[in-house]
Amino acid sequence: MQIKLNSSQIIISLYLLILSSIITVTLNSVILLQINAIIYLILIFYFIFFKKTDLFFKIFLILLIVISLGTLTDSWDARSIWLLKTKILYYDSNIFNIYDHPKFSHPTYPSLAPIFASIFIKTLNYWNEILPKVGLLLLYFPVMIYLSTKFKDAFLYALLSFLLLIIGKYFFNGEMDGLVSIYFITTLLLSYETLFIFNNDNDHRLKILFLNNIVLSLLKFEGTVLVLIISITFFFYFIFTNRVSLKRLTLIFLSSIPSLLWLYHSNELNNLYAVGESNFSLSNLLLRIDDLSSYFLIAKYFFSDTKFSLSIILFLLIFYKSEIDKNFLKLTLLVNLMYFLILVLIYLSTNYDLNWHLSSSANRIIKPITLSLIIASLYNINLNKIKILFKK
Repeated sequence: MQIKLNSSQIIISLYLLILSSIITVTLNSVILLQINAIIYLILIFYFIFFKKTDLFFKIFLILLIVISLGTLTDSWDARSIWLLKTKILYYDSNIFNIYDHPKFSHPTYPSLAPIFASIFIKTLNYWNEILPKVGLLLLYFPVMIYLSTKFKDAFLYALLSFLLLIIGKYFFNGEMDGLVSIYFITTLLLSYETLFIFNNDNDHRLKILFLNNIVLSLLKFEGTVLVLIISITFFFYFIFTNRVSLKRLTLIFLSSIPSLLWLYHSNELNNLYAVGESNFSLSNLLLRIDDLSSYFLIAKYFFSDTKFSLSIILFLLIFYKSEIDKNFLKLTLLVNLMYFLILVLIYLSTNYDLNWHLSSSANRIIKPITLSLIIASLYNINLNKIKILFKK
């Protein structure tokens, strides 16, 4: 009997396998680890070689794997935080034993990506510097497959071009910012479709949104913030329009619980074992909040990023020119403005020298905004084009 899986079934299965890696690593069962890793790879293999989808997109996915296998990691964050966590998990399966980790590795950061990457290394029972990075790359696949269902033909190629432009080296360098960015735009797309287009509570999009939010929130603390912003947006939309069912609202809030539990757990361990000093403080926020030079410095680092500035220009142009449906653009703008404000407050609160902190992180932290503004613009062009053709 031939088994046929549609794209939604593949995507949901990949998400579930990503999340189930937490259980398999915690149980430290070699058989479960191998089953988890092998099924994930089989689904990727099935999609690339047996699904009738765009050939160029399949080649793109294969090339990402090949390039990742042929590149080394020289980023400090990747080597000293994310890949080091993967190596620790290779030798120690207790994912909650973070107080014994080196302080410089930020042990309280969410660990889903290193956990997922570690199952492939544990399956091979051999540590290698390259393979964990490939494991992190495979986290891109469920969201990229989903995005490929939203963009067809020339729009798909434009999407891939923009992903290379904005994410680029983050596909291969072992850092989390590219993953946060692409999961974030996927959350925005699914949120828009859930709020404004599809009303069926059993629709596969709601399931994917639920799973996508959990993964996004467990990639990095920035992901947690973005999921909480989305949850708040759904809540107020429910209060003021009553167009969101209680089931959908509940699922959105439930999707943020795993990251909040990890946040609580890591904070407790931080207080108990003094894992590391806090990087932010209210006193610094109060000192800088009325200091105009701090705001100018933040603006300088943000807007000197060419891609960030171009994404704003493109987004505003599309927003102004769009004549049919601006709901997705409005949602994207609202969520990004809230996130931008939070970033500013975080930088104002830093215990580090503000100039140094911005120079070491600003171009990475704003990538979710940059990518979401560009992909939202592309999606809106495609959406309006379809609606104009439908009207004719």
